[in-house]
Amino acid sequence: MLGSQSVGVRAFTVSTATGDKVQLGSDYVTLKEAQNKRGLFKLDPIYDDVEENSSVINLWKRQKAAELNADASAMSHIDELVRKEHNIFEVPDDFQRPYPKYPPPKGAVISDDGGDMVWSADLKIPYEEFRRLAKKTLIVKRTVQMTRKGKMPSMYAMVVVGNGRGSAGYGEGKSDEAAKAVLFATRAAIKNMSHFPRYDERTLYHDIEHKFKATKLFLWARRPGFGCRVSPVIHNIFECVGIHDIAGKVHGSRNPMNVIKAVFEALKKQRIPSDLAKARGLRLVDVNHTYYQGIRTTPVGRSKF
Repeated sequence: MLGSQSVGVRAFTVSTATGDKVQLGSDYVTLKEAQNKRGLFKLDPIYDDVEENSSVINLWKRQKAAELNADASAMSHIDELVRKEHNIFEVPDDFQRPYPKYPPPKGAVISDDGGDMVWSADLKIPYEEFRRLAKKTLIVKRTVQMTRKGKMPSMYAMVVVGNGRGSAGYGEGKSDEAAKAVLFATRAAIKNMSHFPRYDERTLYHDIEHKFKATKLFLWARRPGFGCRVSPVIHNIFECVGIHDIAGKVHGSRNPMNVIKAVFEALKKQRIPSDLAKARGLRLVDVNHTYYQGIRTTPVGRSKF
């Protein structure tokens, strides 16, 4: 019987077999149960710290080199043999990355399990940026076009995509199937992405009042920690844009399609203080950061909403 041995932060015990049972520590289990136990003597690429166990890996390499009667530094395939034997850096089947680490070949497309986030070169966006995008499917509905042949049904989808750092866009898509409509809307949203300036990377530079068709939108910049107190549709948009402290109201038509378009038009209406100062030939000083250390409370008499 061999004793227990420690490997980095994980320990394993080599057990002995007595009849039809195997001793694991102080317990006896059947041989079938013992075979199903996880092999803790192997380094796991997810749960183990490989850097902490580097001394163990080097020991395995020296032992392998001794078995082959060769120097570990002279044999280039020692590392590969040790990796295969001890299952180092091999990702298990149940752990899958959402997207490959490197972009696919030219002309190919890749998608996730849902099939609604597809990258290709015609999106005009780097692959690394594509992997960081957040997607919100806000509208999926069935539409019918009346023709002389009868009713022609189709699916309509509206999607908002953003990177959470000021860039976002919305897209619309129609198809016979809902999944394809979402796919077309997602690709259109990525192509329509624009950058919107944010004050302190958290809120608007000033209050905005904007009217789009029958929808009247009010957005108010708020202090740090206020939160995003708006309707669910607008909340999803600001989550993609990266705005965290804001209040808003929607008057008139609350059609989600009009509200989404109104929000994106309102964000484009912002007037940046640096541009105003440059146009007027004046020097710009941020009073909030200069005199209030970046934290200014709500003025007296001003509504929280």
